[in-house]
Amino acid sequence: MPQPDPFGVGVVVALAGLAAAALVAAFVSDRRRKRRGAATLEAIDFVRASFTSRMVRGDPIDVLLREVVEALRSFLALDTAEVWIVESGRLRLQVADPPTAARALPISTELKPVILNTPVSGPAWVRTWMPDLLAGRPEGEFLRLAPVSHAGELLGSLVVGRARRPKRLAEEADGLLEELARDIGVGLYRGGLDATLRATLGQLRRQAAELQASRARLVAAADSERKRIERDLHDGAQQYLLSVSVKARLIERISAAEPERARRLLEELVQEVEAALEELRALGHGIYPPLLSSAGLGDALAAACRKLTPPAELDADGLGRFPAEIESAVYFCCVEALQNAAKHAGPEARTALRLHQDDNRLYFEVRDSGRGFEVPEQEGGGLANMRDRLGAAGGMLMIESQPGRGTVVRGDVPLQLHAPRRYSTRS
Repeated sequence: MPQPDPFGVGVVVALAGLAAAALVAAFVSDRRRKRRGAATLEAIDFVRASFTSRMVRGDPIDVLLREVVEALRSFLALDTAEVWIVESGRLRLQVADPPTAARALPISTELKPVILNTPVSGPAWVRTWMPDLLAGRPEGEFLRLAPVSHAGELLGSLVVGRARRPKRLAEEADGLLEELARDIGVGLYRGGLDATLRATLGQLRRQAAELQASRARLVAAADSERKRIERDLHDGAQQYLLSVSVKARLIERISAAEPERARRLLEELVQEVEAALEELRALGHGIYPPLLSSAGLGDALAAACRKLTPPAELDADGLGRFPAEIESAVYFCCVEALQNAAKHAGPEARTALRLHQDDNRLYFEVRDSGRGFEVPEQEGGGLANMRDRLGAAGGMLMIESQPGRGTVVRGDVPLQLHAPRRYSTRS
């Protein structure tokens, strides 16, 4: 019986050992690869799951998108991973891994539906529709592009590229790119809504603060006006009426004994009553002009323009009647602007007032050719009062002026015509 060859047995044992070691190494390598793949896939799943909530919470968009491209590049063994954002009619590179120089590509209105209707596209599509996207990329890099959108609106694009095993990239990447692009689209859309909401809330807070300040100024102005009326009554009509009362009692005592003196006192009494009436008329005119109430805005402003030196030009053709609060706000704003022009524009300046209306608003403009001024950031009492008057009626005021170029005061208020009447007033 032949004896086994010890050398051959050793070779067999060695080969078996090598095979076992190779199997173990392959097993370990496969386990490590699977663990790495699982870890990367877990990272992508985490990014997808948390992207929208973190976007709405206010996390920086560049940080979130960088996590997306880093996880995507690692999982798919990519050479490049990029996120592009639509902004002002252009497709702008928002973030890339590895980092690259910022770029922006024009994107026409006609191109947007083409991108939206292609779930994931490849090099041939890119060469046809977006050749500029290939500029500066290495030869042989195989691209895949997925549109980032929400509710039919194109928000951007997700672009990946790989030179190794290019034909397998579509099979490995397309499904994930579609899902990831959809998640990014939802996040960007909600983040945009949230940013718009924050901006709107900020604007509402500023408007509320301005309204509160305006109300405080109106209350202060009303208190000041009441004190002025009280002072004018005390110093004017009240003094005449006190004198009338005293003389009436004196006339009653001396009328029988001194008829001539009583007659003279009675004449003085009539004069003082007339003076008191004139004081009261002037005071009432300052509070609310009778002509504004009886004839309307056009006639009242025509009278105000005639009182200036030189008179201001007025164009108010076709103006109707309006609610009292609108006529009052516009009248006093125009008179304030006219008086400011008379005081500050200079003796050679000409002033013109124009009013017109459409179906929704009443507009006025006071323009002078005078000295002009630098419009201050913090408005004085007169300008603030004008703005408050119009604001109380739902209107707005705008002032334009530069030194040596005159001044324009424009305002408008929303209106509802009341008892419309057409007339022409041009002076």
